[in-house]
Amino acid sequence: MTTKHFRLALTVSLALTVSSVLASACGSDGSATSTSRVVLSKAEIQRLWDEAAAFADRSITPWPDVEDFIADLAEDATATDPTGNIFNIGREDIIVATRQFAESTNYNYEVTGIYLSVDGAAFDEALPGLEMSTSPDAPVLLAADAYRFRDGKIISDDEWWGSEWLRFHAVGCFAVDGCPALQKTVDRYVAAWSARDPDAIAALYSDDAVFTDSMLGLNAKGLGAIRDLANVRFGSTGDLTIEVLGLYAWTDGPHPPTEADPERGSLIGVTVHHRTTSSSGAVMQEGIITLELGPRSATDMDADPRGLIHKEDVFHEPASLLAAIQP
Repeated sequence: MTTKHFRLALTVSLALTVSSVLASACGSDGSATSTSRVVLSKAEIQRLWDEAAAFADRSITPWPDVEDFIADLAEDATATDPTGNIFNIGREDIIVATRQFAESTNYNYEVTGIYLSVDGAAFDEALPGLEMSTSPDAPVLLAADAYRFRDGKIISDDEWWGSEWLRFHAVGCFAVDGCPALQKTVDRYVAAWSARDPDAIAALYSDDAVFTDSMLGLNAKGLGAIRDLANVRFGSTGDLTIEVLGLYAWTDGPHPPTEADPERGSLIGVTVHHRTTSSSGAVMQEGIITLELGPRSATDMDADPRGLIHKEDVFHEPASLLAAIQP
């Protein structure tokens, strides 16, 4: 897979306004609080949305214009795609890898969704033309990219592959019964958070897991703090439904497991495009969540043997945020 790099300066002044329909903030130590519910102002959200959309038009769709993609990489930037065995560290390594990929491929990017965090952005993408098979039934590769920025420079790029494409091409664990671990992970996650069940939620995460939803000011580290979000993240009352709209995954390399190496190609990450609605059918939140199912270093990532979440990041679909803020 390629690495794509956007020069989007997401400098945010946190103009917080009270909202009665979004999740409560957390304390600075990550514990849940009963303070007023907060969200970025409509003006801030609209500005970030406009910048992300303009940047996508300027820097994603022109591919393979490599020079445009690499123009604003930070010197210490990282690019991560464990499925493709990509762990690039530093601007120069990423430039070399990106140019090599551009020279050997021929395809386009289409942006189908934009999602925001305070210091980054995530994009749903379709990559028509990039296929590993000539079969007429081969699905178009769908991808999700999550980016972080510092002082207008890209400091990280995480790329995820669409689950149906992985199944079709039998990548990693998807070569074995379609990788049932993916659906098991998603089902447990949706059931626990839909029920606001603190014990079931805590059972999803490792002891030192980190949860971040910067657009709503939710930051929690460790099981206790994440458990305390059970009645905070989606509010404390009323039925809610979490609908899965799309799935993306990371596997531990592209090759399937073998008898000699049964852990090869294990599921090590899941990204979920989701929509959460209340019992009345009103949209409470829509966005992308990235779930890392194991510890990650700059050069490697291992599967958690229990399939636990070590890191979760939330990116919000901006229209749903704007609709949720009281006038």
